[in-house]
Amino acid sequence: GGFLERGLDGVMIGRAAYRTPALLGAADRRIFGAPGRDVEPEAAVLAMLPYIEAERMRGTGLQAVTRHMLGAFQGRPGARAWRRRLSENAHRPGAGPELVEAALALVGERAAA
Repeated sequence: GGFLERGLDGVMIGRAAYRTPALLGAADRRIFGAPGRDVEPEAAVLAMLPYIEAERMRGTGLQAVTRHMLGAFQGRPGARAWRRRLSENAHRPGAGPELVEAALALVGERAAA
């Protein structure tokens, strides 16, 4: 079961998610005891694309969203290229989901455990 089933009133992740983004992918399982696999960072990024487009249509700059996604591939091959592509280009006018997809293509496979 999850933490809440063990009698905790709540769980705070806070800034730990920036240092260890895999925590977020495992949150449903670890906190709520949800069945199934953890959410991989690639899937989380792809799930953000419609939100990014909706925010862009509202006038929100891409950088306002992607600045919170920079650490998604911490410790993975290509993580630096991912961060650099987003950091150097997300502020540009018209930047949107296409930039995120291009940055995602720079991320290498997870090393076998």
